[in-house]
Amino acid sequence: MSNTKKKQSSLARTISLKAAISIGVGIMVGAGIFVFPGIASGQAGPAAMLSFLLAGFIALIVALCTAELATAMPASGGGYYFVSRTFGSFWGMLIGVGQWIGLVFASSFYLYGFASYLIDLLKETGYQPGDPTILIGLSVALILTIVNILGTKSAGRLQNGIVLTLTGILSLLFLYGMLQAFGIIGASNLPTPFAPKGLSPVVGVSALIFTSYLGFVQIATVGGEIINPQRNLPLALVSSVLIVTALYLLALFVSNSVLSTEELQKLGETAIVEVARNLIGNIGAMVVLFAGLLATLSSANASILSSSRTIYALSKDGLMPNWVSEIHQRFGTPHRALFLVGVPIAAILFVGNLEILAETASLLHLVIYSLICGCVIKLRKSRPVWYVPGFKTPAYPYLPAVGMLAGFGLIFFMKPISLLLGGGVLLISALFYVIYGRGRKLTSPSPPHIEPELRKPRILLPVSLPQEESLPLAILRRFTDLEVLLLGYKEIKEQTSPEQYEEEKDEESKEELQKVKKELENEAFDVKTELVFTPDVSQAIDNVIIENDCQALLVVKPISELNRLLIPVYDLNQLSKRFATVIYELTQASSLPATLMFIKSSEDSDGEGNNISAMKEKAFGRLKQAGVDKNQIKTSTVEVDDISEAVKDKSESEDLVVLVEANAKERESFINKIRVEISDKIDCPLLVVLESRSEDESKEEKDREESPAEEVEDENE
Repeated sequence: MSNTKKKQSSLARTISLKAAISIGVGIMVGAGIFVFPGIASGQAGPAAMLSFLLAGFIALIVALCTAELATAMPASGGGYYFVSRTFGSFWGMLIGVGQWIGLVFASSFYLYGFASYLIDLLKETGYQPGDPTILIGLSVALILTIVNILGTKSAGRLQNGIVLTLTGILSLLFLYGMLQAFGIIGASNLPTPFAPKGLSPVVGVSALIFTSYLGFVQIATVGGEIINPQRNLPLALVSSVLIVTALYLLALFVSNSVLSTEELQKLGETAIVEVARNLIGNIGAMVVLFAGLLATLSSANASILSSSRTIYALSKDGLMPNWVSEIHQRFGTPHRALFLVGVPIAAILFVGNLEILAETASLLHLVIYSLICGCVIKLRKSRPVWYVPGFKTPAYPYLPAVGMLAGFGLIFFMKPISLLLGGGVLLISALFYVIYGRGRKLTSPSPPHIEPELRKPRILLPVSLPQEESLPLAILRRFTDLEVLLLGYKEIKEQTSPEQYEEEKDEESKEELQKVKKELENEAFDVKTELVFTPDVSQAIDNVIIENDCQALLVVKPISELNRLLIPVYDLNQLSKRFATVIYELTQASSLPATLMFIKSSEDSDGEGNNISAMKEKAFGRLKQAGVDKNQIKTSTVEVDDISEAVKDKSESEDLVVLVEANAKERESFINKIRVEISDKIDCPLLVVLESRSEDESKEEKDREESPAEEVEDENE
């Protein structure tokens, strides 16, 4: 696959921290403000604030767990991606379809609410529009789908504007209500009594209003498009929960200070409109209705965006047809996935009463939230190579366990019809998996500590023409994704003119090079070729490495099967990020053993012997990062003056000797030494990890915090 093609099939990181927070807040600020204050207060009085605090606490636990998972797996798909990579493709399918359908139902509910608020607002102005609810919902669904197709930047700007306006209006209204409640403006009117019906309704109300917190996990659903995810994902997740919790508590406090429990119970979902009317008159009612428009619009927009990314992730994993994940050539968005969200939203709008469907969406999300907490527990125990989160959930394992149990526990407070519908969605997901997705293998997440540009290394493969040695395909096949730069060379005598030799041998050499290229392409490798005629092969190789920014050099030797990595360690500087990357690629799919051979010169003094300990510590840390289990690692310390002799003595024909360049500025002499002193003396291939000449990378390497080393038994020889 070419680089261009690869870029077209990936989503760009265009969502800022502010836009990410807006997605979470935009989905959540809806029912919690405009529906539940009256209903919740009618059941529990002012103590309903405790219900929102309890639900907010559970949501915060899930947000912390999501932050940990999202920094280890900053990819599109959110809850689906986390669960599928932790528990496998079957559970991933259940959660993916549940997340998709749940958000489709929620989006329809929000759009139906938007239309209702718009009609009520028009009625407040004296205009009687009839009842075009479905027509309005359909129109807005179409507009939002088009906006999201035009790009995440467009959708993000829309979301930012809506949420900033919405939170500004609500904050001013509720702060004004607080000033009245505390008597700063007018007479004091604090909400009393606090628990007119006792504290027993608090937990039940928490289950009822937990739908107010659905949405923050959807920030992680677009994690593959968030700028600087290691920093911005945890901030966005936690901030969105804290912001909406504060708004909910303000709304409950003000509502109970303005109206009595009996009045709130009687008014139900329209209570907040009357609260605003009591605070600042009819204009207050209109302000709340306008804010309701913004809330339902932002919730629908964010849900459409997040739902499409779930379908995109399912398709990329082969659990849905490949055409679904196609990226629009101009806008860079998954336009087909967006249509698979927009069309069912339009269909469900015709149902009309969507409250039960909205609760079903809540049930499906609670299953997702509980499993997200379970993911943290399982991954912390199994510690796969790719699981290196930039943020860790505090109080592990207690907080994740509480979040998991609380999420499943709240499901039992749902209505039976919601349980049946939610179970039906999960059953359909399971059947679809059996029919279409069974047996699909999922790719492991890319480790965040491995630089993305090094995940597809460009390996230089110099081949003398005509080809004499067989290609080391057993080694190349171990890389999941690589680009082979095939360098065909003719070594000529110094007194021979390269130009004259090229004129005579060019066509013949090109044919020989094409034969080698064809052999590599038959293995589905991405191959580029260069042909040189030179008296100095080392210098030619160095020039090609610089011109093409190669990450590794593979010296051809015949090998039928790769059984072990032999890694001579002779310099601290050689244990770099690129070292970790190459070892990761070679070992990630197998239990390939690695032998570290620490080179100690016979002239070393006792004081310099401490350098061996430092090299061991750093090498073990790098191998741990690369996912090599400590049981795979053996070590030996060799006291020699000639590294080539040590490699010759310890290597076997089915080994791969991994050398790492310690100083890129001395590459030509290093390559020459490999060719003359090492390659000619051993029977196995060599892979040389090449360092960048960038001073910035050298500085970054020195500043990088090392991973703690694992203790490995040293088998001195």
